[in-house]
Amino acid sequence: MCHDIERGLGHIETDPNFAELANNTAPTSLEEMLIIEKELNVKATYNVTGCLFSEVRERIEKDGHCIAFHSYDHNIFMDQLSKCRRIDYRVKGYRPPQSKITPELNDKNLCYRNFEWLASSARSLGIKFPKMENRIVKLPILFDDFDLYKSRMKYQEWEQKAIESIQQNNFAAFCLHDCYAPYWLPHYREFLKQIRGLGKLKTLNEVVNEVILGSCR
Repeated sequence: MCHDIERGLGHIETDPNFAELANNTAPTSLEEMLIIEKELNVKATYNVTGCLFSEVRERIEKDGHCIAFHSYDHNIFMDQLSKCRRIDYRVKGYRPPQSKITPELNDKNLCYRNFEWLASSARSLGIKFPKMENRIVKLPILFDDFDLYKSRMKYQEWEQKAIESIQQNNFAAFCLHDCYAPYWLPHYREFLKQIRGLGKLKTLNEVVNEVILGSCR
């Protein structure tokens, strides 16, 4: 289970009113997410835009969650990896905005920037299971919460599809955004209780470690 922490950065141009709303609500939503996860002893992977790292990192890592980069400022056309690495050179993972794998995100450049994994949509990666290529572990993201915002999908319909997707796949990674939290956060505690019974929850760092160790055998 992953969270993309970006506030309103992904909607500044397309939906500025929503972007402003997200900037106002996302910090409180993040705190509530963390409280619920601690209560249920759930560890997640938080993909955070680099420009927000200093503000939220300590709080996220305090509860033992995995942290990764979600670009520097949610811009898919400008140099992002080097800006992220000016913040921290040790963070292992990177998730591109909108799952758009730009020329910058080639295996050689990711290795050069000291990244170990890339998480993007299953469609963009063309895989259904984690796979190591050229020293980079590729992690397919099966679904997210975008339809709750874009298509105004009812939460109950979204949850049913999410549960079915998890049940039908041996590996199911998915992302929930802080900006869309008002759509799913009221149901989050019960949702987590359900998915805990469907398999073993792992952070993406844990998955990557298993893939790397497996490739060494």
